[in-house]
Amino acid sequence: MINSTYEKGNYVVYGTEGICVIDDITEMSFMAGMEKSRYYVLKPEGSNGSKVYVPAENENLMSKLRPLMTKQELDMLLTGMRDKELEWEKDKRLRTELFHGIMAKGVTESLLLMIRCIYLKKNELENKGRKLPASDGNTLKTAEKLVEEEFACVLGIEKKDVGSYIRRMIGTE
Repeated sequence: MINSTYEKGNYVVYGTEGICVIDDITEMSFMAGMEKSRYYVLKPEGSNGSKVYVPAENENLMSKLRPLMTKQELDMLLTGMRDKELEWEKDKRLRTELFHGIMAKGVTESLLLMIRCIYLKKNELENKGRKLPASDGNTLKTAEKLVEEEFACVLGIEKKDVGSYIRRMIGTE
């Protein structure tokens, strides 16, 4: 299934890569003798020269590619999650799988709820003199980067101001 809504030069979000520009849309083959397939060549915004090749025929990989949200979509997302929460999964393996699945989908209500869930657990543990497990801390950092990157780009604000914008929109500031 080829999505023709994407064009060269468009800014998109691709999974945990974050914001990327579509550097090229090309026909290519990675193996001699194989039929050429259509690929989206993505250049992640924060990288120096790295590229991501997304085969247009691969529905699983294409499902990780989406356009940037609009300000209206971001605001609707935030106001819609005011009274929702994600419960902490006690089983580390299940929690890791859950968090990985949420992050693979990009900035969604679930990602924002996951960040809030991890923050609450982090604060709870710190009040008991304990630390958040490193894997959860790394997940939090990656998730925050994705949110800050997209929100800052769409809203035209600094990454450092994204947190206060989110808190203001969900009514916790």
